[in-house]
Amino acid sequence: MLTNLKLILKPTAKIITILIVFITTSISSQELSLKEAYNLMLSKNGDLNAWRQEVYAKLEEQKAVKGLRYPSLSLSATYLNLDNDIAVDLNEQRALVGGIIGVSDPEMLGDWNFTLQQKNLGFASADIEWPIFTGGKINAATKASKINYELSENHHKIKENALTIKLIDYYFKLKLAKEAEDLRQKVYETIKLHSDHATKLFENGIIPEVETLNAKVALSNAKRELLAAQKDVSLATTAIKNLIGGENFNIISTNFINPTIQTSLSDFQNEMIQENEQLKFLEKNEELAKVGVKVENSEYFPKVALFGKHTFWKDNLSLLETKWMIGVGATWELFNGFEREHKVKAAKHKVLQVQELEKQAKLNLLTYTEKLYNDLEKQREQYESLDTDESLAEKLKFMRTRAFEEGTGTSLEVIDATLQLTQIKLFKIKALYHYNTTYGELMVSLNKTENFLNKI
Repeated sequence: MLTNLKLILKPTAKIITILIVFITTSISSQELSLKEAYNLMLSKNGDLNAWRQEVYAKLEEQKAVKGLRYPSLSLSATYLNLDNDIAVDLNEQRALVGGIIGVSDPEMLGDWNFTLQQKNLGFASADIEWPIFTGGKINAATKASKINYELSENHHKIKENALTIKLIDYYFKLKLAKEAEDLRQKVYETIKLHSDHATKLFENGIIPEVETLNAKVALSNAKRELLAAQKDVSLATTAIKNLIGGENFNIISTNFINPTIQTSLSDFQNEMIQENEQLKFLEKNEELAKVGVKVENSEYFPKVALFGKHTFWKDNLSLLETKWMIGVGATWELFNGFEREHKVKAAKHKVLQVQELEKQAKLNLLTYTEKLYNDLEKQREQYESLDTDESLAEKLKFMRTRAFEEGTGTSLEVIDATLQLTQIKLFKIKALYHYNTTYGELMVSLNKTENFLNKI
């Protein structure tokens, strides 16, 4: 029975061990693509979430301004305590009247000291006011609130694009650092193998000791470069985590895209003028400035409003017998010391200011697009040239190694050939890094972030 139990337990324990290893491996090899990093940044980055609250606030302000078109209804109540009743004493006039009508004793006419209002009084009313003409101020305010909301969205998008460009740079910088680390690791292993080989040849009296010293110095340098590359990986990883809200990852799965011939410069420049968010931001500011002119012009017109009042409670208020009233009121400021004229001129100058900024921004964007385009072409040309150089360097390294093994070459020649090949490979990786980050920056500036993320 015990034997059978052992046979049952052993496979079960083995399965559990396999599951634990699988789960541990899955956790430790958590992958992160650039698109996943972008989505994490949108949802978890504190700066973006803070700027998003600004958009929500402007939306609520826009809804609040719409209330200007509706009547306002209010309730009010008042209770007063005066020092004395409000009274009128007409007893002197009573005597005069008595003489006129032939009454010998005026007191026969009664007391002519009348109380018009007792000292304690109170009332409550409902009031309504509805502006029906404001010279266009309400329309302008409504349009301005809509533009301010759109500006907040635009501002949020500009901030998002800036962080996206930074994320693309950090992501591919980590890709560059990891590939450089792998390359440095291979170089270290190659030079170590060469150093061990040189030591054996020296011990057998085939080569002089100086050859082993060259190999040991090269090995020390290779180790130092490897440690530096590992530090670069750690720093780049931390930078990405900061942007994506502290999420952990171990592997980045998005690869570099190889340089290709791009769309023409003129096409990129036309798209930049049409799609760039910063230019849209200035265009919206121009619209807002023009609305400001309308607001100032509205001060030249009268303000007309309907109003009404209903008194639904009163106490000791004998003077007020009317329960409700309704009417229309108008105010028209005819002269205010030329204040309106100067405010209108100031608003027009703001329009001109934004137009000048917009004009210069277009020129700046054309130059900016040309710079990015030329950088892309430069990196593409360098990559293609380095690709050819890499093939030649591979062949040279092979020949130097064979010559050293046959005793016709030196250790220094092998090390130089290895380092030369390594340098070319590093230049290729850097060309890929610069090409991908520049291309990403161009696509984000053209509002084509999703297209870029889906392409890589």
